[in-house]
Amino acid sequence: MVFNPAVTVRRIDVLIRILNGRKTHKLQPNFVRAYSDEGKVTIGNVSKEIRSPKKIEYVPRKYLTVESSELRNLSQSALRNLRWMMQKDLLGQDMFLLGRPGPSRRKVAMQYLELTQRELEYVALSRDTTEADLKQRREIQNSTAKYFDQSAVRAATEGRILVIEGIEKAERNVLPVLNNLLENREMHLEDGRFLIPSSRYDKLLEEHGPEEISKWRLVRVDENFRVIALGLPVPRYTGQPLDPPLRSRFQGRDVATVGFGVSSFM
Repeated sequence: MVFNPAVTVRRIDVLIRILNGRKTHKLQPNFVRAYSDEGKVTIGNVSKEIRSPKKIEYVPRKYLTVESSELRNLSQSALRNLRWMMQKDLLGQDMFLLGRPGPSRRKVAMQYLELTQRELEYVALSRDTTEADLKQRREIQNSTAKYFDQSAVRAATEGRILVIEGIEKAERNVLPVLNNLLENREMHLEDGRFLIPSSRYDKLLEEHGPEEISKWRLVRVDENFRVIALGLPVPRYTGQPLDPPLRSRFQGRDVATVGFGVSSFM
């Protein structure tokens, strides 16, 4: 075996950087989550005001452990994911959580909803999912056919977070509906109503009044409406690759990758 001093020096240098990285991580006091008296959530240097939910039963529970106003039993990687999601939520952006098959992506989404006290609407996509599963279904009630709002419409009008799981399984006829809702916050409903973004609705309401708005059958999309998509990286896994227009509507993050020195618990 030939001794190579250059290789030995490089290995020692890598070892020193690893050890220094461990010490730096242990001393890093950033990702501490706390409740304030004013109803504010803080992770590191990112803060968000918390509002009381309209329907508490729509808020996920038992995904987090809070003791003395601090999050417990969460790794630094999980806290970084929650901090990133809070940043995107404050910017009004929709999120796409990528990862390996399993419950990890869904768990991160539920943790964020519980952390921020946001109401949940959930839809699981498959090859059998149609536009009616996202928009409205026609059902018989008291011998009369009526349209009932589905998850996407309820989330948009009530200001909830829509969690879409299995987006790589969506068929081509479903993608345009999602794309228009994500990009323009618009959607045409089967009962004749039309969803429009809050800024445009408020402007029309100020110019024309509530009577004209009701005649036009316009519905206001709440400014707090967000979409969290959960998917698998394709083509590594089986599924439909997302079209570039739809893919560009999301801010993506790989929640399964855990780097060195970020897996210690707080």
